Amino acid sequence: LSILFAFGWPYPASMDADDCANTTVRVAVRMRPLSEKEIRESGETCVEVLSKEGKVTLNREGHAAQTYAFDHTFGHDSTQPQVFRALGIPLLDKAFEGYNATIFAYGQTGSGKTHTMMSDRRSDDRGLIPRIAESLFDRISELTSETRKFLVCCSFLEIYNEIVYDLLVPRGRNMQLTGLEIREGKGIGVYVKDLQEIVVDSAEKLQKLIDQGFEHRATAATQMNATSSRSHCIFTIKMHQKDDKISSNN
Repeated sequence: LSILFAFGWPYPASMDADDCANTTVRVAVRMRPLSEKEIRESGETCVEVLSKEGKVTLNREGHAAQTYAFDHTFGHDSTQPQVFRALGIPLLDKAFEGYNATIFAYGQTGSGKTHTMMSDRRSDDRGLIPRIAESLFDRISELTSETRKFLVCCSFLEIYNEIVYDLLVPRGRNMQLTGLEIREGKGIGVYVKDLQEIVVDSAEKLQKLIDQGFEHRATAATQMNATSSRSHCIFTIKMHQKDDKISSNN
């Protein structure tokens, strides 16, 4: 199972007004199919996903079934467009309203985090980030006018062995062994000093940055995954908006 945490989330229309202000985090869980290794070893599925009810039941022989509730649950037969519609589109809606919005995936090696977030970035099976990027620039194209402009910047960092690296800068002999520094500034909050931000004006250019960053990630084989990333990475998209007619949009 891989778990997806979404921040800056819109609340369901059915919720009471008093509960709306507190609903800023949504949690989704996605179950992957059995791997070839698990099938060869006669592994059996012990997880039952009830997508409509938002529940997951763990079944273990000799033990009582345990049921857990989430905001969204996706079974092994779920598709990338399904995940995007449930998580990506509402997140974009909040971003265009001016909220910081985040999705991050959590789970053990081989649980399907990279598949859900990225997957084959050039195919119909692409994950959340490529789909969000496409939809982002589609919306910008529709909203841009002579008085309303947008600027999009991206950064891509990796945390490996507790050291922060810039994935958009090739690693070489001149790279600091200590990596980049994490700092906090007034009016800025927490930031990474000297992390490169690159302006992009299309989903294709954003995709090239993702590909470039993945080439620089640290990988190694594990028992669960032949090319495990062995690290955490954060891909950040900053969208700036300037509206000469409606200042509240700025």
